[in-house]
Amino acid sequence: MINASSDHRRIPQASQVLSQALRRVLKERSRARKKLASEPIHDLRVALRRSRCLAEGFSEMDTHPCWRHFGKSCKQLQGKLAELLDIHVMLEWIRRLGLDKQADGTHLAGVLAGQERHARHETRAALEDFSRKRWKEWKRRLPERAEALPFRELHFASLALRRLQEVQKLERQRRRNPSGAAVHRLRVAVKRFRYTVESFLPEKHAAWRKKLRRLQRLLGEVHDLDVLRAKLPELARHRAKLPQLEEELRKQQPRALIERSREERITAYDRLVSPHSRPDGSRIPESSLWDRWKRELDDLVGINLPESEAPSKSKARRVKRSVEKAISAPGRRLRLS
Repeated sequence: MINASSDHRRIPQASQVLSQALRRVLKERSRARKKLASEPIHDLRVALRRSRCLAEGFSEMDTHPCWRHFGKSCKQLQGKLAELLDIHVMLEWIRRLGLDKQADGTHLAGVLAGQERHARHETRAALEDFSRKRWKEWKRRLPERAEALPFRELHFASLALRRLQEVQKLERQRRRNPSGAAVHRLRVAVKRFRYTVESFLPEKHAAWRKKLRRLQRLLGEVHDLDVLRAKLPELARHRAKLPQLEEELRKQQPRALIERSREERITAYDRLVSPHSRPDGSRIPESSLWDRWKRELDDLVGINLPESEAPSKSKARRVKRSVEKAISAPGRRLRLS
């Protein structure tokens, strides 16, 4: 067990990861601006999501408003890219599931193609409004501030532990009510946990990376299928344009195929998290993957971590003052907004 008093390791990688994430956003924005295809849009959203996770993590340890402004900017651009990416993903799933060989799938693809033109216009406008000047300022200043924060590995482990506890809470909710909304909330929580570990605990990430990526991929595909399933009612509103569509919708062929593909991924996810769970999935056993990782983080944080060492809001305020003194020294002026 690692005790608070014996752990003096700093995590310089956190500021380096932040710097890399900021550079990546600038690079991916330029690439997406040149070509509004699914891959560059997806890569830009991933870069924004990583940056936002870092902003949330640092804001829990440093109350300076720069982190909130930075995170808000990431969230806004992320949201403006969502519609076009969702359309691209749905078109890809129509192809993967073979729905493009059916009349209803072909018609849905046509509906999405019409919506894509509007989404491309909105996405291009959002990319043009992107403030490179402000982002470059953050790229220069935020890593410097992050480097000055006097927190160590156990504080970042405590942050990851809180993220994991949120995952476990949402996992229990999903098992009680396996709705699309419950899966979506769990997917977001798993992403936050993964990016927190990746950014602040590189050794743990190296050990957990493969399973974390697979868990996130499975939940992501379930979400994609849920989004596609939610689009099916639009077919009914267009059935007058395609008379045979009404009969095919009555048979629910596309919905059955989507449901089957969705269930396969939920089963794969459950087996990975809880290999020995009961068939009804009514509880998460003690040997679940989340429980094992929680024990490792508990060991890293230390059961007897003094309250004074926890990254509380009062401590964050004291850290802010000490950081301001450090970074306002001659030759190290730092302005953030």
